[in-house]
Amino acid sequence: MRTGVFGGSFDPVHNAHLAIAERAICAVELDMLLFMPVHSQPFKLSANMSGSAHRMDMLHLAIRGGERFGVTDVELARGGVSYTIDSLRAIRGDGAKTGEIFFLLGADMLLMLEKWYRADELLREFSFIAARRPGSGEDDFELCAERLRESYGARVILMDNPKTDISSSEIRARVRAGESIEGLVPASVGKYIYENGLYCKP
Repeated sequence: MRTGVFGGSFDPVHNAHLAIAERAICAVELDMLLFMPVHSQPFKLSANMSGSAHRMDMLHLAIRGGERFGVTDVELARGGVSYTIDSLRAIRGDGAKTGEIFFLLGADMLLMLEKWYRADELLREFSFIAARRPGSGEDDFELCAERLRESYGARVILMDNPKTDISSSEIRARVRAGESIEGLVPASVGKYIYENGLYCKP
């Protein structure tokens, strides 16, 4: 059993998130990929996010029909600042259902991974899928991945992102400006955003 975990604010979840998740499932032959919305991120303490219920609802709408997609509220239920090692350990439990856990992150974050909370334990206990943007510095990521493998015995898999250029901040800005978000988010998520008046105010 191979379980992927994709953390983020997902405010809102959009089509690029789904494309990256699909790519990870295929690249590593994951049995399941769990979207894990954060409560509060250590590197984004000042960021204002939509309520957890809205973000969870949008994720459930977005993954409807995806047989290998799931959502976990482990960080939302715990509250406070979210540390990846605590969340992955909670998901792992006794390991009977999750098996090997792969944490999906951007390749730029891979370069910072050794600065994360209890990074040495994190790198020794879990596996990683690092998604790099097309045209980004491949050599830097390859060297970083190799160093993590040699220093910690970490399993690090580099994966190219699908060629999509969508961001949650762009979607929020378009909603505030009264512009269309068609094609950027699943139709069900777009409908939810407008029906609930999300992102209308700065």
